[in-house]
Amino acid sequence: KNGKSTFKKIIQRDSKHVSKEISSTSTDECPPRLTDSSLRYVDGKKYYRDTPCVFPVDERETIRNKEKQIITKLLWQGNFSAPIGDHLKAGGLKILDVGCGPGTWILEMAKTYPSCLFTGVDISPTYPLRDLPENVEFIQANILDRLPIESGKFDFVVMHFLNGCFTLRQWESIIIQEVSRVMKPGAWLEWLLCDASLKNQGENTKKLLQAFLSLVHSRGINPWTVVEIPGILKNSGKFVNIKSEKRVVTYSFRESGQLATKGFMDMFQYMKKPISEFMSITSHEYDQLLNKTHEELEQGQTMNDY
Repeated sequence: KNGKSTFKKIIQRDSKHVSKEISSTSTDECPPRLTDSSLRYVDGKKYYRDTPCVFPVDERETIRNKEKQIITKLLWQGNFSAPIGDHLKAGGLKILDVGCGPGTWILEMAKTYPSCLFTGVDISPTYPLRDLPENVEFIQANILDRLPIESGKFDFVVMHFLNGCFTLRQWESIIIQEVSRVMKPGAWLEWLLCDASLKNQGENTKKLLQAFLSLVHSRGINPWTVVEIPGILKNSGKFVNIKSEKRVVTYSFRESGQLATKGFMDMFQYMKKPISEFMSITSHEYDQLLNKTHEELEQGQTMNDY
């Protein structure tokens, strides 16, 4: 069977622009670490205060992020696709994970490549704070401000599943600029995204997903960032060797599909209040819609691009 597709953008930093970037920053100018004041509370749930991100900051979202990492590894048969395997084995590389979440990818990679240094950055400290490997550090920071990192530091940068967190304008004017700033000449960027569209979706699944996408769009976020990324990278003039690949997940089929179904249902369960209010339906009506959606996903026909 075919199934949910994941898109990977594997891009090399253009060395022509780097000397200018390196000289433009000093770590003394970087903002202080964020505190819990960066969060807002709605119905007892924590959300990021200064970003349009619709996802809460809680244990369920942390678990879902860990499960997405498992899905990704199953689909891609590994933790990365950039052509840096031999360099990682040789050691000495510095790797950055932007929006690292619970740090699952960082910790696994750090164990596999103990001679490399790994840094994870996230706006909220859902990553471990104690008993870290010697080659791992986590930094709490908002990339929309400025990363507390010197320019030209990293050999490899990854970003996983951040297409629901920023507006298209933020991607173009802030995030790409900031990511390129901290990369060395010739460094690699790997950008993993999940397509917002589903194939072979049932009527209820389509209705629920469309409501979610409309809600996200109302926050200024383009759910179809995956389509825009090649153009954004090319137009920035900072990257070369841009390559796109994708994998497909079929919901409820094999381990990856079962985890994808669980993640889909978990997300729509804890997004119940904002989505049901956006749809102007009752809590009971939302539960019925979600149950019917689950039945459709369990049929093993719905597919998504990763």
